[in-house]
Amino acid sequence: MSQKTIPFTPLVDSLPAAIPFIGPETLERQRGKPFDARIGANESAFGMSPKAIAAVIEEAPRSAWYGDSLSWPLRAALADHHGVDPDEILIGAGIDALLGNVVRILAGPGAAVVTSAGAYPTFNYHVTGFGAALKTIPYRDDAEDPDALIAEIKETGAPLAYFANPDNPMGTWYDAG
Repeated sequence: MSQKTIPFTPLVDSLPAAIPFIGPETLERQRGKPFDARIGANESAFGMSPKAIAAVIEEAPRSAWYGDSLSWPLRAALADHHGVDPDEILIGAGIDALLGNVVRILAGPGAAVVTSAGAYPTFNYHVTGFGAALKTIPYRDDAEDPDALIAEIKETGAPLAYFANPDNPMGTWYDAG
């Protein structure tokens, strides 16, 4: 193993060496064979929708140019559909980047962030990586424990909580009532 030559901040040095999400290709290389089925990465065994393929082909000639960095047409359409202001819509490069932005926006260094012990690993990684204090609540009867999550939010004054509903991987869900 090589010696670290780039000095990182104490916060970065304190992060776990484990990658929060290991892609299926990496796992297949480590196993030395492909998976029989890839069901853990929100992929579709049916491939892309023909309509999506047609849209990509139609837009391909314009792909050499930078897109609208504010994603205004998409934000405006989503806002209109949901009856909200476009400024309330955030477009990102996927769930990992969006969760990182939410943590940065809402939870400063040392702020409590509450989630379940089995929460999305990348969310936990962002919380730790941006210097907030991760508070994890154990599952109760193989499901997230909303009452315990709410109690911890109240106790810590957490500005941010992550609650997956339905929960992945457990598959449990709670209705709004």
